[in-house]
Amino acid sequence: MNQENEKLSKRDWSLISVAAIASYLDAALLVSTGVALSIWAGYFHMSPWLAGILSTMLTISVAVGSYVGGNLSDRFGRVRVFNLDILLVGIGTAIITFAYNIPTLLIGLAIAGLASGADLPTSLAVISERIPQQHHGRAISSTEIFWFLGIMISQGIGFVTAKMGIIGPRTMFAWLTIVAVATWAVRAFSKKFKQIEDQLLAENQASSGNGNEEQQKVKLSTLLKNPHYLMPLILLTVFYLFWNLPANTWGSFLNYFMVVVNHQSQSTATLIGFVTNIVAVIILYSIYMRFADTKYRYVMMHIGLGLSLVSFVISAFLGRLWVIFAICYFVYSVCNVLDGESIYKIWTQSFYPADVRATMTGYSYAIVRAFTAVFSIFTPVIMNFSPDLLMWLLAGSLAICWLSAIMLTRLVKGYGLSDPVYNPVSTTIEENSNTVK
Repeated sequence: MNQENEKLSKRDWSLISVAAIASYLDAALLVSTGVALSIWAGYFHMSPWLAGILSTMLTISVAVGSYVGGNLSDRFGRVRVFNLDILLVGIGTAIITFAYNIPTLLIGLAIAGLASGADLPTSLAVISERIPQQHHGRAISSTEIFWFLGIMISQGIGFVTAKMGIIGPRTMFAWLTIVAVATWAVRAFSKKFKQIEDQLLAENQASSGNGNEEQQKVKLSTLLKNPHYLMPLILLTVFYLFWNLPANTWGSFLNYFMVVVNHQSQSTATLIGFVTNIVAVIILYSIYMRFADTKYRYVMMHIGLGLSLVSFVISAFLGRLWVIFAICYFVYSVCNVLDGESIYKIWTQSFYPADVRATMTGYSYAIVRAFTAVFSIFTPVIMNFSPDLLMWLLAGSLAICWLSAIMLTRLVKGYGLSDPVYNPVSTTIEENSNTVK
C-alpha cells in the first residue's frame, strides 16, 4: 500500500464530517441532559427516582430508534432515512428547549432520542460502504472526534451558563436544534454533497468488486440463524453493553455525582468534565486515529481497558474524596478513547454484509441502550445509597467488557476479516460471503 492510498481524500472527509454529526448529537444529547439534570431537578422539584427516569427516557428512545432506524435504512434506503433522522432530532431538541413542565420535557427527549438512535447505525453504514476497507479504522474512529466535540461543547455551554438557572439547559438544547437543522439542510438540499455520496459509493463498489451488491443481498433472517453471524452479534453486544454502562454513567451523572456525593459546585463538576474531555480528544486524534489501522490497534485497546479498570477500583476505595475521584475520572476518560466505542464501530462494519449492516448494528445498539436505560433508573439511587457499590459494579462491568473483547479478537482472526493485526492483506467477510456459509 503506497502513501497515496493511505490518505483519505477531501471528499472522504466531507462525507465523514456530515455523517459523523450523528455521533455529535448522540453525545451532546446525553451530556446536555446530564449537565441539565441537577438544574431540572431543582426547577421542576424532581426526586432522585424521577431524575433517573428522565435520563432513562432518552436512553430508551435511542434504543428504540436504533432498532427501528437501522432496519428502515436497509429497507428503504440509507440516504433517505439518513436525511429524515436529523430533522426529527432538531424537532425534539426544539421541544426540550421550550419545555415548561416535565411531560413536555419527556416528549422532547423521546423524539430527539428516537431520531438520534436511528441516525447512528445509518450513518456508520453510509460511511463504511463509501470508504475503502483499509481506511475503516481511521474513518470510523474519526466519528469519535465528533462524539467528543458533542461532549465538550455541551460541557462548555453548561459551564458558561452554570449560574443562569434554567437558561443554561435552554441554551444547550437551542444550540443542538441549530446544529441538527443546519445538518439536515446540507444532507437534503446540497447538490455537491449528494454528488460526493454517489461518486464515493460507485468508486468503492467498483474497487471492491461489489458493484452488483443489490442483486446479491443476503436475507437478514438467514444471518440471524447462522452462528457465523449470530456469534459476533452476541459478543459485540456484550462488549458494547459493559463498556457503555460506565461511559453512560459518567456521561449522564458526572455532575450529579460530584454535586450530591462529592459536595462540589455545578461549575466545578462541569469544568472537570470539560478539561478532561479536551485531553481525551487530543489522545483520540493524535494517538488512536494515527494507529487504528496498524498493528497497535489491540495494544491500545488492552492498555485502555486495563487502566480504566484500575481507575474504578481505586475510586471504590477512595472515590468519596473529590480530588481522588477527579483524578480517577480523568484517567478513565483519557484511556477510554483507546478502546470501547471506536473499536466497536469498526467491528460492526466488518462482521456483516453491507446490505444488513445498519440493521445488525441497530439491533446491537438497541439492546445495549435498553439495558443501559434500566441501569440509569437506579444509578442516582445507588449513588445516594453507596457510591462505593456503584464503583465496584462499574469495575465488574469493564472486566466483562475486556473478556468479550479478547473473544472478539479471536473471531476476527478466525473469520479472516480484513484487520491490520491478524489479516492485513486478506479480503473482508463482506467480499467473501454473498453466499452464507
